Amino acid sequence: MSLFDRLVALTAALVRIVCIVLATALFVIVVAAVIARYGFGQAVSWTEEVPRYLLIWISFLAAASCVLRREHVGFDVLFNALPNGPRRVLGTALSLLVFGFGWIVFRYGITFVQDFGSDLMETIPYTNYWYYPAMPISGFLIMLFSIKVMIDELRSKEAGAIAGASVETVGMEQRP
Repeated sequence: MSLFDRLVALTAALVRIVCIVLATALFVIVVAAVIARYGFGQAVSWTEEVPRYLLIWISFLAAASCVLRREHVGFDVLFNALPNGPRRVLGTALSLLVFGFGWIVFRYGITFVQDFGSDLMETIPYTNYWYYPAMPISGFLIMLFSIKVMIDELRSKEAGAIAGASVETVGMEQRP
């Protein structure tokens, strides 16, 4: 396994761990908010805002993670009907389009952070710099993971599925 492959695998594992930690924090905060509101009759103001921002991070990071594993929704009837050669070319071209989308999210995410990051949150006295970076970070990860998918597509002998399977799992369904 090359250094790039190991770097991408480590990054993907880290992204998944961060998503799990954020989802756990989101769950704990929401449960605590429900208990505080209905158990003690005291609503805590930040328990609506913080889970919203955690969900933003989870959504952007999970979307990037799904690029690597090809778990986004895809219409692959025509793609799977193509012979292996054109299928590999189309898979690479589609990964290039995903890379372009990642660039847009990255580039405009930076602008978004610069323009709105200094604004204050609604209920707590912190700036938005801690959650707006989800966009450019996700865009960078989308670009990184789409490069990995393109390289794998070009290196493999068989074309992978456009959705729901990674290049590494092609042919695995026939094994006992």
